[in-house]
Amino acid sequence: MTGVASRPRMSGWRALVTGLAAALGMAAPAQAQVQSLSPDAAPAAWVAYAETATRAVTAWLEEDSQSASNLRLLLHQTRATPNQSTPPLELKLWIATDGVVSRVEAAPPAKDRLGPDLQSSVQGRRLAPPPPGMLQPLRLAVQLEP
Repeated sequence: MTGVASRPRMSGWRALVTGLAAALGMAAPAQAQVQSLSPDAAPAAWVAYAETATRAVTAWLEEDSQSASNLRLLLHQTRATPNQSTPPLELKLWIATDGVVSRVEAAPPAKDRLGPDLQSSVQGRRLAPPPPGMLQPLRLAVQLEP
């Protein structure tokens, strides 16, 4: 036994689209306002984009990279019991007009623990360009299945 913790298997991710929300407009910072919109009220193109983005982010987090493996291990440690899913990890993605993820954050309390590995796994990766006028950040949630 080497003492190295085993990493959860990649096939255990489940992704959920939890919403599209929170955009800082093009106004100056002092005038910027946070906007939000429920998935039920979002245009169909935005919802379809969120579903596609969720699948892409899930695939990135299932990769064999060290940072993705570290994320899975940290999430595995949040399970109440080994046979339960992890609590949903809420992510916020800011996506440039060319589809590059320019910024990614996890919601507290995971933000500080997952930051560097999350950045390495997601930030700078390319999605399809977002639909015109789509509010950002895009909010997603992912879980690790048993």
